[in-house]
Amino acid sequence: MDDRSGDTVGTVSLVSTDLSGSPVADLPASAAVSVMPAVAASTAAVPSAAPIIDAARSRTSVPKPRAEVHGGHDLARPGGQPAQVPRPGGASGRSAPAGWAPLWDRWIRRLLIAVLLGAIGAGASLRFVTPSHLWLDESLTVEISRRPVGGLLDALRHDGSPPLYYLLLHMWIRLFGTGDVAVRALSGILSLGTLPVAWIAGRRVGRVAAMFGSGDAATPGRVGTAALLLFACSPYAIRYGSETRMYSLVVLLVLLFGLALVRALEQPSRRRLVLLTVSTAALVYTHYWTFLLVTTVAVFLAVQTRRRPSYRRSALSALLAMIASAVLFAPWMPSFLFQMLHTGTPWAARVQAQVLLDTVFDWAGPTSTGALLGVVLLGAALLGLTGRPQDDGLHIVPTGRLPGRYLVALWLVPLALAYLVNTTGGSAYTERYTGISLPAFLLLASLGIGLLPGRVRTAIIMIVCVTGLSGGWNMARQERTQAGEIANRISALARPGDVVAYCPDQLGPAVFRAIERHGDPDLRQIVYADASGPALVDWVDYAARMRRASGADFAARVNTLAGPSHAVFLVRADGYKTLEGACAVVSDQLAALRDRTLQVDRRMVYEGAALERFSTLR
Repeated sequence: MDDRSGDTVGTVSLVSTDLSGSPVADLPASAAVSVMPAVAASTAAVPSAAPIIDAARSRTSVPKPRAEVHGGHDLARPGGQPAQVPRPGGASGRSAPAGWAPLWDRWIRRLLIAVLLGAIGAGASLRFVTPSHLWLDESLTVEISRRPVGGLLDALRHDGSPPLYYLLLHMWIRLFGTGDVAVRALSGILSLGTLPVAWIAGRRVGRVAAMFGSGDAATPGRVGTAALLLFACSPYAIRYGSETRMYSLVVLLVLLFGLALVRALEQPSRRRLVLLTVSTAALVYTHYWTFLLVTTVAVFLAVQTRRRPSYRRSALSALLAMIASAVLFAPWMPSFLFQMLHTGTPWAARVQAQVLLDTVFDWAGPTSTGALLGVVLLGAALLGLTGRPQDDGLHIVPTGRLPGRYLVALWLVPLALAYLVNTTGGSAYTERYTGISLPAFLLLASLGIGLLPGRVRTAIIMIVCVTGLSGGWNMARQERTQAGEIANRISALARPGDVVAYCPDQLGPAVFRAIERHGDPDLRQIVYADASGPALVDWVDYAARMRRASGADFAARVNTLAGPSHAVFLVRADGYKTLEGACAVVSDQLAALRDRTLQVDRRMVYEGAALERFSTLR
């Protein structure tokens, strides 16, 4: 069927293509800017997308929902009467016995609801069950957060992070302590808080899709449900909902920032603009990669204030509200500038452009189920960009439709900027930082799933839930460090006065925390080229300091500290960037003076390390 003529042909295609890319539905001005969270994006990434408000004000009628009977779904007919849904009985037209069909439908609905609630409950539980010891970043975070506020802020100057999550964890620790489960529970609760916000955001996306003819009357509910499930079962959300870091807070704040932006664009009242200012400040106070997202949105708004007169007032108001967040960020600016000049990511490697695609599969998990989930989500995202329902199936617009274009831009533009920064040596590109783009991607995939016919949609959701929970289970249960194993071995062998040496210093915080929790006293601990001690890592001018250090000199210091009557335990891992072969030199120098035995072999875990024991002097 051609949607412009209404004429039918002899065969009905399930998928049709419209190369024009033009909207097919009218839109009331009052609903024009009810776009997904963080509606704005770079115009360079979406050159054919006109502002939503302009599109709205150029139309005068409200679209009427189409009737659709695919997959057993009844939607409103143009006249407002319910569409007739085929009953079980097959293509022959024979219906099930009276009384059986309603009962069958009711049990199917109950089963689906039970399965979906079970998936949400399983996803929620996985955020709190990881058995792993805290690894480097988590141990650093706890050690910084447990300090008084003044010491906390000073430690962050040497760490390179903004303070919001650390201050929240500081208050959390005062209430619940520093146990592994306790400190991780904050991220789990923040991740659970994302779920209702994702549901609201999904309904927003579905509503805008329906307004622009990219959906129908039932699309908002379908997309909201899909978004809730995708966020609940996301391996990335599960992994970082069970880690004592700020990434679950980033995902939550990105969604809240988007909703605040949408509301400010709808009606730029003082209260809504203040909320936008606060949410913007909260983002940049949580992780510096959020500057990439905020910049993307700000550039888009700035361009639209010049190109679209009818869009100017609301876009300019929102832009100024975002800029006003600089006032709230000003107290942290001296620390921020110091961090930019002296700290960074010396451990980071350069990445290739394919990392933009790899990121999707990183979000989906490392196993074979993750590969399947990544393919399914990419397909759903493509459908969310190009598809709209039609009486004879799905109509595909290769140039993209709204709000899919904006979601694609918010997914890809910040990651492309991060890649460019990485290629210039300015920052790391690592999967855990990419949570700034995860919400846009999952909302786009949710839109695509919401456009599918009923049985296909149900099957896809089941695949997403099963593969997502499987990947989340593997990531949550995986041991992230050998710190606990090493600490147990040291506790079994060490005597008071023995020396524990760390090379590189990045192994110190996790093992030090594990030893401390054993309650073993009187061990002297020393780290390679770092005077701050084993509990922290000083990232200030890190690479230069490591290049100046000498493995032979450090070995001599360790040997002197232990003396003739105490053993040395060397926690060691080779291959760390900026250290070259320094740690091997330390081990060999000590072995020339003492008997060396391997106590713990390095395993293939996220933060693997070996433990060597050097006996008293020969």
